[in-house]
Formats: sequence, C-alpha cells, structure tokens
Amino acid sequence: MATDQLEIWPRLDSGKLSNWAHRGTSDTLVLCFSGIGTVDQDCPPPEFIRSATCDGIHNVLFLADPQRSWLNAPGLIAQMQEEIRSFRLICGSTRTVAMGHSMGGFSALVAPSFTKVHQVLAFAPQFSVHPDVVPDDHRWANWRGRIGHFAIRSVADHLNDKTAYCVIHGRHGREAPQRDRFPRPQNLRHYVMPLTNHNVPQRLKTLGILPQVTSLAIEGRARKLLLLMKARTKATLLAAGPTQST
Repeated sequence: MATDQLEIWPRLDSGKLSNWAHRGTSDTLVLCFSGIGTVDQDCPPPEFIRSATCDGIHNVLFLADPQRSWLNAPGLIAQMQEEIRSFRLICGSTRTVAMGHSMGGFSALVAPSFTKVHQVLAFAPQFSVHPDVVPDDHRWANWRGRIGHFAIRSVADHLNDKTAYCVIHGRHGREAPQRDRFPRPQNLRHYVMPLTNHNVPQRLKTLGILPQVTSLAIEGRARKLLLLMKARTKATLLAAGPTQST
C-alpha cells in the first residue's frame, strides 16, 4: 500500500487484530492505534500515516481493533504483544512511542501496561467506555454494547510512573465526561484546546500544527510542545473574537 509515496504493508488480519507496518530509518518505533473509523468499514484503517512516520523517518506499526472493543476482545492484547515484539526485533528500535485518536488514544494510553512504551500521545481519548465508570457519556453506544466482558475498565488502572503521557482534549462540554475524569499525575501533561470538540486532530490540522505537535510529542519535547499549543490556541481565540463559544 502506497500513501503519498510512503510504503506501508499488511502484517496480520486475524479478525481480532489487523496491522500494517512502515519501515523507517530512525531508532524509534511508533505504535499507531486506529480509532473506530466509520460505520461502513469492516475494519478501521491506518491513521496518521504521514505524521506518525514523520514523513517516512520512523518505524511505525499501525494497529486496528476490528471489533471496536477498546482492547477488551479476548486474545487481542496477546496478539498485539506478539506483533509488537516481532516488529521491534526487525526494527532494532531502542525507543517506543504510542499514539492514537479517540479509541486509538485510549489504546495508546493502555499500551504501556502490556509493552514497553516511553512516550504516549493521545488525542481526545476516552477515560473509559464502561457504563458504570462513565454513566453520563452515551456516545459509541452501538460498539460499547457489544463488549461482553470489560477486562479494561479505565485508563487510570493502567497508567504508570515511568512513561511520559501527553493527552489533548477539546474544551467542548460534550468531552467533559471523559476529559474531566482524567487523573493528573506528574508524568501526564493534559492540554485542553478551545473551540474544539472531539475533533482534536482535525483542529490541529486546520491550525497547521498537527505534524509539529506529533513530532514534538514523539521526540518527548514537552516544553516546546506546550509553547506551541499556547501560542496557536491563543491566536485562535483572538481570531475568533469574544462572542465565540467552545
């Protein structure tokens, strides 16, 4: 598969897990988890191809959960562990980053609990889709209702004190049930974007900073990322004027 001259190829399609790979030249492996995709897709496609690879530089393993189980499908995590282990050996990578949007962001945040990850970048991730943990968020009900057993109840159960986490949410009230439940450990930086709903990557792309945000997060340059986010969101608020709401 060629996307804008970047080659990615399928590695596995088991029904529980689909993944694709890009072989780069750096010593970094990026685990890029897909969101739920669209209703008419049998399997969510690879996402953030250009940003995750940094225009082809980084090794990337694109991971999709066809059942949209938020990692709860039986045997899914074990298959992911094996695919990550195998591709990591091929790459010879010394540093691993996990990233994704929505369900993909949730998966990226959980990933350090089952494989070594140095840095996580999560766009608008869920805190949980368990109805008892987040009873006030009814989005994605068609997929959530199909999860028979919740082995993973919430992101909070899977955070550690060694991985550096970067989480970016929108300020819209619809995001509050997920966003406002996130814990605030010292190793988790939480950015909230004005004038933004669940569409965080799209807003970053509109602002022209999605590649920079992704690159800075992958490189672990937290201070520069903070300055970039502050500068561009402040400019957005000024341009929008005082009558605009989030």
